[in-house]
Amino acid sequence: MRVGIFARHENAEAGALCAGFSLAGHRVAMRSLSDYGDGQVERFDLIVVTGLRGRGAACVRDHAASGIPALVVDFGYMARDVYYQVGLGGLNRIPEFACPADRFNALGLTVHARGGDPEGYVLVLGQVPGDAAHGMDDGALRAWVESTLEQYPGARYRPHPLGGEPVDGTLAEALAGARLVVTWNSNAGHEALLAGVPVIAYGPAAYAELAGPDLPSVAERRAYFERLAYAQWTLAEMADGTATRFLVEHLLPGRPVEFAAPAAEPVKSPKRRRARGA
Repeated sequence: MRVGIFARHENAEAGALCAGFSLAGHRVAMRSLSDYGDGQVERFDLIVVTGLRGRGAACVRDHAASGIPALVVDFGYMARDVYYQVGLGGLNRIPEFACPADRFNALGLTVHARGGDPEGYVLVLGQVPGDAAHGMDDGALRAWVESTLEQYPGARYRPHPLGGEPVDGTLAEALAGARLVVTWNSNAGHEALLAGVPVIAYGPAAYAELAGPDLPSVAERRAYFERLAYAQWTLAEMADGTATRFLVEHLLPGRPVEFAAPAAEPVKSPKRRRARGA
């Protein structure tokens, strides 16, 4: 398979994925994402794009129009200082099939039955203006926040820590007093669902299937987070082929992960005793 990796110069994720695909015997070509021009589609079997900012969205769009799938890499969902998300076709794309629990268990996280305060406030979570996950500039984002606050009298607004506005307290503290979270595609919705606070999400949130005024069951949320854990990988897992094997063998063909069942012990036929006199 010929893989084209479109990235900015000295991008760590691109280098790691290049190593992983090469180890598996795939032919890898590195391309500058910032130099990509509309319609510059090459004969790749698969492309990798590091983020949709700048020319990333156009690169994915053009190759998709030519039937070439794209893996999009960006910051991870959980433990974001270590993990990067790798989704098929865009941001916030996780496997559509059930995944084993091992990777989620390794994160050491708990899916709480119910958290927050059922009699508390509605918590409106802000976003970073211009982020590719929502595409709104500062004015459009502010208009959405104001409109949302009007829908929920007494709601509290918590800006994104990177949005340029002062933030009081931690997200965990804000969730502790909330009965409901409303956000536009914020990754903080994951924290709310883990904490047991229902989330209403605008935009293409990864957790859209769990969004709504009623909190999904622990089993439903845990099954989702088990899939999520197979949508994020460390640099080491990208470089040593762990991530690329999953991507090629399971994510691209949409084939669920199956662990081989242990081999059954051979059944021994009972020894027959000879009849006396035989």
